[in-house]
Amino acid sequence: MATLPAGYPEQAFDAFAYLKSRTELSVEDMQVLAMIECFGEAFYFLLADNVKNDEAKALLTRNGQEERGHAHRLLKAIKLKSGTDFELPPNEENPFFKFCPTELACDDAILAALVQGEADGDLVYQVWADHEKDSKVADLLRLNGREETRHGERVAEVTKLLAA
Repeated sequence: MATLPAGYPEQAFDAFAYLKSRTELSVEDMQVLAMIECFGEAFYFLLADNVKNDEAKALLTRNGQEERGHAHRLLKAIKLKSGTDFELPPNEENPFFKFCPTELACDDAILAALVQGEADGDLVYQVWADHEKDSKVADLLRLNGREETRHGERVAEVTKLLAA
């Protein structure tokens, strides 16, 4: 089991809230954020599993795939900042997965929270990028942020599809 640095909350959403309080990310912060993004993949896949509309399922699945992509971008950023590689733990060893639900209803409340959460994610990625000294790392952070906005747009589309 991978371990979290001292002071980090054990639940993914709480750990992300903790990271949002920072304006600049350390390598350690990026390692934690990469594991949170992997949790995001599983979260979206769980939502997609509980949707009968094929178009909505595809949108949620795409978001999940891109969350994993965010983690891989963070691995590149870590390498740029530290000169060393960081390997993502397998999901079963990711500390955030011990709190991953096994079932997740895709309802209006969770979709609304995701739309807001993805918008907040973009904003905080932009703050981190603005305070990053390495322009290549900043570019990777900005790209993750822009995709967070697209995730929110897709979730809004899922809400419309499921309401129809």
